[in-house]
Amino acid sequence: MELEDAVGLTFCVIAGMAICAAGYLNLGGAWNRAVNSRNWARTTARVSRAWKVNTSGGPGSTRYNVNYTFTAPETGGSYYGHSEGGAPDMKTGDDVEVMYDPKGPYNNELPLNSFERWFYPIAYGSLTLVGAVFAVGALVVAAVMIVDMVR
Repeated sequence: MELEDAVGLTFCVIAGMAICAAGYLNLGGAWNRAVNSRNWARTTARVSRAWKVNTSGGPGSTRYNVNYTFTAPETGGSYYGHSEGGAPDMKTGDDVEVMYDPKGPYNNELPLNSFERWFYPIAYGSLTLVGAVFAVGALVVAAVMIVDMVR
C-alpha cells in the first residue's frame, strides 16, 4: 500500500464518519418534530410581514417568506414565527393558521403537507446511511489492500 493510498483511504473514512455523524445528530430532532407536530395545537396567526425573494434570478426560483405572530391560549403569551414556505398569496395583515407545541409555543410552524413534514427526517436518515456505507466501504478497501500487501 502506497502512502497516497493510505492518506486517501483515511480521508474517505473520516469524511464518511463526518457525513454519518451530521445526519445522525440531526435525525432525532427532525424525526421528533415530524411525528409530534401532527398533534400540535392550532390557532390563528397574523402575518406581520410577507415578502418574496428571488433566489437565483431564474424562473421558478421565487421563495415566499412570512413572519407571523400569535397568542397561545395555554400561556396567554404572544409568540413569533417565520416561514420560508409561505403561499404566494399571503399578504401582511392576513390571518393564517399556525401549528404550535402547547408545551412550548416557540416551536411553531405553518401547517405542512406530508412531503414537507417528512423531508428532513428522510434526508438526514439518508445522510446517516450514505456516510456509514462510505466509511465502512473505505475500511473494507483498506483491509483488502493490507491483506494483499501482506501476502
